[in-house]
Amino acid sequence: MTSTTIKNCNYLSPDSSGFVNGTIRIDNGLISGTGDASEQTAGSDETIDANGKLVIPGLIDCYARLREPGYEKSATIASEANAAAHSGITTIFCAPDTDPVTDETATVELIKRKADAAIGIKVLPIGALTAGLQGEHLGEMVTLAEAGCVAFCNGDFPMHNTQVIRRVMEYSAGFGLKLIIAPQDRWLSDGVAHEGSVSTRLGLRAIPAAAETVALAQLIELCYQTNASVHFSRLSSQRGVQLVSQAKRDNINITADTGIDHLFLTEMDTSDFNSNCHTSPPFRSQRDLDALREGIESGMIDAICSNHAPHDTDSKQTPFAESAPGISSLDSYLGLLLKLASDSGIPLSSVIERATSGPARCFGLKQGAIATGAPADLSIVDTDAEWEFQTASMLSDGKNSPYEGWLFNGELHGVYVDGNPLPIQRQ
Repeated sequence: MTSTTIKNCNYLSPDSSGFVNGTIRIDNGLISGTGDASEQTAGSDETIDANGKLVIPGLIDCYARLREPGYEKSATIASEANAAAHSGITTIFCAPDTDPVTDETATVELIKRKADAAIGIKVLPIGALTAGLQGEHLGEMVTLAEAGCVAFCNGDFPMHNTQVIRRVMEYSAGFGLKLIIAPQDRWLSDGVAHEGSVSTRLGLRAIPAAAETVALAQLIELCYQTNASVHFSRLSSQRGVQLVSQAKRDNINITADTGIDHLFLTEMDTSDFNSNCHTSPPFRSQRDLDALREGIESGMIDAICSNHAPHDTDSKQTPFAESAPGISSLDSYLGLLLKLASDSGIPLSSVIERATSGPARCFGLKQGAIATGAPADLSIVDTDAEWEFQTASMLSDGKNSPYEGWLFNGELHGVYVDGNPLPIQRQ
């Protein structure tokens, strides 16, 4: 394998504390050195001048729905992997709520074959926590882990039987397996919009923040009892952040993420019945959004995921309450990350860390950092380039996005996975 040097770049330091101007050397698919150009370019087969552009670790998206197998009408692994790559995502976790459900090794192997035939990013299957995602019997987690599943969850299906949840946690703790759980109370979450003045005025069935926090408090107590390693997925509320923060201070073995869209949109964005803003969990109040941003800045929220949910046109062109929940988030992901830093004042290094080394630490991945010996998964980004989001230009098969006309910064100039350049074309 040839060696490559990227010189004159601003790269994220190994400790994610800031950006350093210098050179990155790649050998045999790994980062073999960083620092001064004279130290790294000698003997290199190829040298790329980044012209001062940003070089970041390839983004790691720890929750997305790729729809295949079973729901190819909405999207395929090939289409969504392509959209992800064009947002600088080099590793993506795919949810288990496919058809068939990812509860057998045959489905895992199918996903891996489809991923191998796609653009070249790393697609990591999430295995089913319970058989058929029915919440009744434990899934074949050890077998699925051996087949390549990075973690285990029950998709968007809340588990209501606490005895089953406890057994799942005890089992996973015994084998060192990571669980992903979206805290939702089955009965309190029977609605379509956040409980507040907007849902009342619109006459929409409401979901209180307690739908998240009641479930979260219960799950945290079971984590304490079982010492299971649990990643709480897609937090949406201020109180949820507070509960996670307290549990971390109590040294309970948990991590957490939030979806990128919940860092920008609130219940007010549903006020015109825009079905593209119908999500699960729902967009909540401005106070909740501010708390999520504070959690990102402080590090109490370890990661940012896309919560990508592509849908076919018919699923969204219906009345709000009848539409399918979710946003097609991959095409806007990088733009939103950069916008989060510029709009909120959170250091860009911290934002990028929550989308790279943060999720890598949560799930024990080797990638996610620009450090000697790490996989050479990298993205080159021109942060000064401005572009307008247009639904017609989306690469995801799902066009259900609320960001039509938004202005973003950040043009992708190259993506590398294990040192190999991906066929990225600037849009």
